[in-house]
Amino acid sequence: MAHSGLRTVAILAASSLTLFAMAAVAPALPAIERAYPDVPDVALLTRMVLTITALFIALSAPFAGFLIDRIGRKPVLLAALALYLVSGTAAIWLNELRDILISRAVLGIAIGMILTTATTLIGDFYQGESRNRMAGAQIAVMVLGVAAGTTLAGFLADTDWRLPFYMYLIAVLVVPLVLFGIREPETTLQTESPRGLFAPGTRFPVVRVGMIYALIWLSLLSTFVIPSQTAFLLPEIGIPGAFIAGISIAVFNVVGAAMAMQFRRLRVRFDNNVILAGSFVFLGIGLLLSASAESIPQVMLGMILAGFGFGPLMPALNAWLLSVAPVTLRGRLVGGLTFFQFLGMFASPFYSQPVADIVGMTGAFALTGLGQITMGLAFVGAAISTIFFGGMGKRN
Repeated sequence: MAHSGLRTVAILAASSLTLFAMAAVAPALPAIERAYPDVPDVALLTRMVLTITALFIALSAPFAGFLIDRIGRKPVLLAALALYLVSGTAAIWLNELRDILISRAVLGIAIGMILTTATTLIGDFYQGESRNRMAGAQIAVMVLGVAAGTTLAGFLADTDWRLPFYMYLIAVLVVPLVLFGIREPETTLQTESPRGLFAPGTRFPVVRVGMIYALIWLSLLSTFVIPSQTAFLLPEIGIPGAFIAGISIAVFNVVGAAMAMQFRRLRVRFDNNVILAGSFVFLGIGLLLSASAESIPQVMLGMILAGFGFGPLMPALNAWLLSVAPVTLRGRLVGGLTFFQFLGMFASPFYSQPVADIVGMTGAFALTGLGQITMGLAFVGAAISTIFFGGMGKRN
């Protein structure tokens, strides 16, 4: 039992480093932009300090999934933590924006390995209700890490934009947890034939996996406007300051974490379609409120409602994938999930910034909110169809 508890702590601690690594620098983006006024396209490149990490998480995740299915979970996770530590703190001493972007790309590789391994370990060691509980807990610690990180980073960035990069030293504390808390799952090492996905007797749930991948991409494409663009939205509506932006993002994530922790209870009562419908509708309403805000309390209310929707969304999709993934393909299918998740994050500014250039950042938030409400209404229809015709039931 003691070892099981330490294993849980190790998996959740590793998971907490992932989204934290990206959003912790979000409040510093305006200051980084001001630090490089002579760099061409500095506005876009500054935002890429955040999103290039997401791109390389996406690109590395499928390869990480292959590695952990072939050589094991624990060696990959330990190597990733070492890479995370070095690349995360590199911006402390790097001077060129180009070099900082390269270090952030390497950080993305490390995160892709960490998140894919941690999620796969949840599939290895937990089943049924305990898996639903861990899926919710994983997302909760991830977004709580973002909340703590953005709050502290907002304070530090108002002093010096390099100070938030010291926060990546926290990875030092996770290494011993992984060393002593996680053993290699003996029954999950790769044993199928070299033909892999198409080995005889291997069922590959193409339609469901494809649907989950599409949903995770769309979800993060739209939702990631909050951490990537809130620091630019607030001055447009008359609320300047990196610290307020950090608090706003933190509120979104704290509420999201609280709701993620309730995922197991929600899953007992509601079909996945209902959970997804509510998630998108609340996200959309939250973005609309933030876009139309005239005061800090209204911004905070918008962030609360958006967090209320975001919390159950990710564990619902993660648990759904783990429930349909064959054990011998689990690492690779989770790698695919991570790929589409962070590809959506990377693509988000390429969607939101051109829209903002035309209708302003308030317009970009409003249009994104309307799009999410539309997706939510589509799942309302799917939930009604499930009642009458069957479909994605509670066990999916």
